[in-house]
Amino acid sequence: MKHISIFAVLLLTLLTTSALANGSDELLDKVVRGLEYQFRPNAAPGTSIEDLQADFLQQAYLGSLDRVEEGQGRVAVRFDRSGKQLQPRFRWEYQLPSVQQIISDGRTVWVYLPENQQVIESPLPDENSEGVEDPLAFLTGLGQMSKRFTVTWASPALDAQGNYRLLLKPRKPSAIIERLELVIDRAVVAYASPAQRLVYPVRIATVFGPNESRTTITFRNVRINQGLKDSFFDFTVPEGIEVLRPDQQQFGF
Repeated sequence: MKHISIFAVLLLTLLTTSALANGSDELLDKVVRGLEYQFRPNAAPGTSIEDLQADFLQQAYLGSLDRVEEGQGRVAVRFDRSGKQLQPRFRWEYQLPSVQQIISDGRTVWVYLPENQQVIESPLPDENSEGVEDPLAFLTGLGQMSKRFTVTWASPALDAQGNYRLLLKPRKPSAIIERLELVIDRAVVAYASPAQRLVYPVRIATVFGPNESRTTITFRNVRINQGLKDSFFDFTVPEGIEVLRPDQQQFGF
């Protein structure tokens, strides 16, 4: 089989992107609906994502220090549908660059730093608030994405595998997020079909914050609906660990 020239690949990409732009509004609506469908609060069992676990790679650029830091670990999320709003619980466990945990039971967030012998404790941002003060909105707030953000195509609108690239900007001013860029699984437009196998749609998320900072997280080995229990997201402060409670109702990662 003959190799395809680089020029041909570029031409194909341009043609595909052009065709995407011609029907952009309709397709964008389908992508957003398919994305939100799996995280709707009133979903029937088996038709939505109840929990997920994944490995992640993280690359953070600290604009104020002009420095890049890399990390990796595991993440787990459970979506509580017992109320009118979707209430996420989550657990981030970093192995690199240092061991730390970020855990929430749906009300409180604990950032546990074993090397410092400290825990930072703060309330979880209110899911009913108008603004976006949660840097994990790309993970925990997908059911209300179009309510919290204006959504357009990123540039380019497709990645090399044909997955969709979205640009999200908060509808209300945010001290945490200036914008988000998401790479969404190309199968997302079929997620609203009952026959479609559920798949966590976000492959890559980039959070752009103040001072030109940005954090890119890539998800791998995603497993969904494994039956995670609420107790998995409980946290007990270890003996001898200092507890810090910042005044501001914000947290980072």
